[in-house]
Amino acid sequence: MAVQQIAQISSNPVGERIDHDDDAAKWWMTVALFNVVVFGTFGLIAAVKMVMPGLFAGVSWLAWPRIRPAHVNGVVFGWLVPMSIAMFHYFIPRLSGAKLYGTRISQIALCIWETGVIVATLGLLNPWGGELQAGSLNPWWMTKGKEWEDYNAISNIIITVALLMVDYVIFRTIAQRRYRQIYVATWYAVGTLLWTSLVYVVGNWPGQAIDWTLHTYFGWDALPHFGFTGSNDANVNWFYGHSIVGLVATPGGIALAYYFLPKSINAPLYSHKLSIIGFWTLGAIYFWVGAHHMIYGPIPYWLQTVATVFSFLLFIPVAAAVINFLGTSRGEWHQLRNNVVFKFFIAGTVMYFLVSTQGSFEALRPVQAIVHFTDYTVGHAHLALFGFATMFAFGAALYAAPRMWKRPLYSEGIAEWSFWLAFIGITIYVVSLTAAGIYQGKLWMDYPHLPFIETVVAMVPFWHARAGGGAMMVASMVLVAFNVYKTATSPAPAETRVAAKA
Repeated sequence: MAVQQIAQISSNPVGERIDHDDDAAKWWMTVALFNVVVFGTFGLIAAVKMVMPGLFAGVSWLAWPRIRPAHVNGVVFGWLVPMSIAMFHYFIPRLSGAKLYGTRISQIALCIWETGVIVATLGLLNPWGGELQAGSLNPWWMTKGKEWEDYNAISNIIITVALLMVDYVIFRTIAQRRYRQIYVATWYAVGTLLWTSLVYVVGNWPGQAIDWTLHTYFGWDALPHFGFTGSNDANVNWFYGHSIVGLVATPGGIALAYYFLPKSINAPLYSHKLSIIGFWTLGAIYFWVGAHHMIYGPIPYWLQTVATVFSFLLFIPVAAAVINFLGTSRGEWHQLRNNVVFKFFIAGTVMYFLVSTQGSFEALRPVQAIVHFTDYTVGHAHLALFGFATMFAFGAALYAAPRMWKRPLYSEGIAEWSFWLAFIGITIYVVSLTAAGIYQGKLWMDYPHLPFIETVVAMVPFWHARAGGGAMMVASMVLVAFNVYKTATSPAPAETRVAAKA
């Protein structure tokens, strides 16, 4: 077993058994599961409004341009990152042979983090229109209006403070470990926290707000400005936007898989060396990939080429992870019949390979000429953040919750339903939007002979499929959250309680 391997390679004795209370992990998981239902519902409303534009027409804060960025950012910073942090709090103490350092600090950090998410979401759904009408724009409270860079500067500062507090708790826990060798799940957890801290600060640097403050209150108009401008601004925007997927959601999801996949099937990890190769190549390559979003855009041609080359080099860390996960599963495929956690991780592994392959080929200029700005990209993004990262997170939640609350999973049947709804829903979603994007791109290329509105009408059947698949995905979110909630709150007979094993 994975944990037995850790004990064997450790130069320190295991010593007495540690009773992990998991209070911080419980808090973070509870908030994350609440958020995934809320922000998933926002996404479903946005999808339905594509075929029913009049839906909630009288409710300004549910307008499509407001609810869409609230959904996109909320899924990452309200769901995926908090869920990864919850699971880091669960498995890092176990892999370190030490209790979590600073449970109270982490709980305070969660309150600060959720405050930042709420402030940012309210700012997107209900902008300060009065100030706008008065002509007094305060960029500390305004969105920058860029893809992924939607949260206002105040909320970004709040979230950054919480993230640094989490970094402190996790790193102090690792520093007091009793096991000398660091297991790969911990490597990926550390990488996730470090890369998220770097990416978040760079992508949300409040340069415009700082410039506005210096100009308004100090009359300073001299260069240099503190914000990014011109093509540099575009490049930083997509360094941030793509790194949200590649250096935040991806290593966080892989960290969960490296711990929970071997545990869920009671099998040893296929290759520790291969996992380390995947870790370092992911960190070295992904920083250069974001510019492929601006092929034929306002950046130098050579930088577009570099982004394309590095997009294909991503096959190295992807292959390392996929081979490792499938190798770990060899001889255990029979468990797919009744092990729902295993199903989530295998489905997520397949979709990780598919979305990475899709993304690499999408970086080619001939492909970009067709699919850029189309619904193809929307399907691609959901295959990453739901098909891969959320599938892994659901599997981790269903494995860890019974062990954290020390009682059986409330319902294996509900867990099965949540898997199939998630799997079928994301399949319908991605297939329909992939086909829609290719068709849409082809129609646009014939634009001089085809009115644009006809290309919109042609998308309606695909958007119906998108809404149907999205409804199934949201239903799976509700079922997972309900299952964990009932697991945590339903009393269990003493003889059936689940041991608090790692």
